[in-house]
Amino acid sequence: MNSGHSSPDICHVLIVVDGESEDVIDVFELELFELQAFAEQFDVPLESDPDMLDRYAVGPDDESFIRDHLPEGMSFDFRRNGYFIEAVERD
Repeated sequence: MNSGHSSPDICHVLIVVDGESEDVIDVFELELFELQAFAEQFDVPLESDPDMLDRYAVGPDDESFIRDHLPEGMSFDFRRNGYFIEAVERD
């Protein structure tokens, strides 16, 4: 029924936002995005958001889960920055 991916023109990314200016600092595409696993991790009600198209905040408890989907060596600074999972259209 669901292959675990949204439509081909949508991808999920981790957005890093500066905590003071609220500017987007960086965007990382989440490779191997598995809808079911992310929905469970972020308590997404799939009945109301079946493709995880809303923005979901990433906290320290999510770091080890999300690290498997990011480039090696990426560091989190939860005191300085905000982190969000979001669906975006591919270019």
